[in-house]
Amino acid sequence: MTVTTKFKSGRTEPGEAYVSDHSGSPHAHFMRLTSYALVPLGALSAWWILGLAGKTLDGVRAEIARPIPAIVLLVFGVIGMVHARRGMDDIIEDYVHDDALKAQALVANLWASRAIAALWVVAILLLAAPK
Repeated sequence: MTVTTKFKSGRTEPGEAYVSDHSGSPHAHFMRLTSYALVPLGALSAWWILGLAGKTLDGVRAEIARPIPAIVLLVFGVIGMVHARRGMDDIIEDYVHDDALKAQALVANLWASRAIAALWVVAILLLAAPK
């Protein structure tokens, strides 16, 4: 026994405008893509950073001065901060209910993430720079 309804899904007939019938928002798609990128970048970054244990400063500089480790560490830091900022923006939008405080928190989050990413890039570049 089935009950007929007037509702038609976007997959079957006229309901293509329903949000639930789509694969996700652009934000969710962006977060998924950056997550996919961060998995191998994080594994490679951890592998290289753990490999630096016990080396002298000159050994660390020589290792990070190679192009592939430097690029992987730079990309990991930047993509990681962009991913973290977007995730924190969601948390702020969901849980901060005062509009003025929400705007301030979003601006603070933006500048904090930019500062952290800039410090990461400068640190890697200083280590990779020739002596």
